[in-house]
Amino acid sequence: MNPLFVVRTVLILLLAGCTHVPVSSMIRLARIDPATTDPAQLRAAVKLPLVLEPREMSLRLSVRISGGSDEAQDFRLREVSAPNDVLALHAELEANTRIFAYMIDPTELGRLTAFRESLKQNQRARGGKGGSVTISIHPQACRTDELANGPIYFTTYLRTAETGGYVPLARNLDLRTMAPGRDIAKEIPRCADAGPPDPRR
Repeated sequence: MNPLFVVRTVLILLLAGCTHVPVSSMIRLARIDPATTDPAQLRAAVKLPLVLEPREMSLRLSVRISGGSDEAQDFRLREVSAPNDVLALHAELEANTRIFAYMIDPTELGRLTAFRESLKQNQRARGGKGGSVTISIHPQACRTDELANGPIYFTTYLRTAETGGYVPLARNLDLRTMAPGRDIAKEIPRCADAGPPDPRR
């Protein structure tokens, strides 16, 4: 772990606000150093019911440096189909589900590298104080048909050079119950009515 950059790392893959990380994944996730990990090797994946379609995904890198203000930037993700990116997830498939895998859009890599460097310089200027990093994935989604009554499960994954494979971050979480007092499933638009993806994400 690069002491100039972070003391504590929180890695969460978000679908509509989920922040649950399985205990079995924490050891592998602890190997990741956001200050040095190769962003070109990062892969994110999501398992969804067939009725749901991801429209666009972005990675958000949020940094909180002790004694300083919070900083965050979003980076576009691009869907990948290379066998080595998706075959490892086939064992995770269940009836009526699909898995989508993503990488950081190559056009964003330079901007991400520059952002990391600026954060390290900022921390050095503040005397090397510790902080925290949150890596989150923000998807836009739509539905191709009416959602059935009952739970709407999804699972999310992260892979980096350090983990050596995909690590489940949120397994079989229910969209209907993950936000207290709010049924997120009811907020998902039909794909035919959703319009183009939000260019700001």
